Amino acid sequence: MEKYDRVIFVSTDDTCKGPMAEGVMRGLIEGRKLTTASRGMVVLFSEPINPKADAAARSCGVLLNHPRTVQFCEQDMNDRTLVLTMTEQQKKTIYEQYETAINVYTINEFLDGEGDIEDPTGGEMPVYVECFERISVLVKLVAEKLFLEDEQI
Repeated sequence: MEKYDRVIFVSTDDTCKGPMAEGVMRGLIEGRKLTTASRGMVVLFSEPINPKADAAARSCGVLLNHPRTVQFCEQDMNDRTLVLTMTEQQKKTIYEQYETAINVYTINEFLDGEGDIEDPTGGEMPVYVECFERISVLVKLVAEKLFLEDEQI
């Protein structure tokens, strides 16, 4: 049996990095009993994702299919959900704000690394493409680790 049923990628406002990570993961989990989503730490109202984030993903062959932003909440967490944040501060905030916080890591921490994924917001298209490419590499490594863990269970 798999350790996790769901992976949630958490970013600041769910308009860029989280949807990018979710889009990459969605393409990697076909045929597996694993779902993916993205959420934002601060979503004051539902809005579309950043058009540059969408364009960067499309330029790399990934359709984000994430029409509106969604606020992270208590119901997103359980012992079968892996929550991966983009920054150490986001992880810290989740543990501070939610008593039931479990299985929350930064993406880099989950991969035994460190460091935050910088936000491209306000940058030119090449900055968004570079961010997408970095997230894509990290998410593929996350998927490999999850799939390897599943095989060992």
